[in-house]
Amino acid sequence: MNTTEALADFKKYKPKLNQELPEPMKHLDALFQASLVEGALSTKQKELIVLGIAVATHCEPCILVHMEKALAAGASKAEILEACGVSIAMGGGPAMAAVPLVLKFLEEQGS
Repeated sequence: MNTTEALADFKKYKPKLNQELPEPMKHLDALFQASLVEGALSTKQKELIVLGIAVATHCEPCILVHMEKALAAGASKAEILEACGVSIAMGGGPAMAAVPLVLKFLEEQGS
């Protein structure tokens, strides 16, 4: 499965999560919306932070979702890879092992 298919597969189940776990999902969605609103940091900067955390915690669906959002917010390949570098500094080898997914996503998106 390529990264586009994996992202689509994850997104396909989001409505099911909302249906099966309405209260936790409502609050999680609200938390994300409140946290990612443009403020002292831009949306792009916040998406790069979230991406870095996703890499450090090895959350593959999170990496894919926030790769898409970071690119949509105008993040460059260089900015994305620099965020990954910071993640590796904080998360070590396991974080580094998640970065090939980022590279694969970028390749598949033509970046």
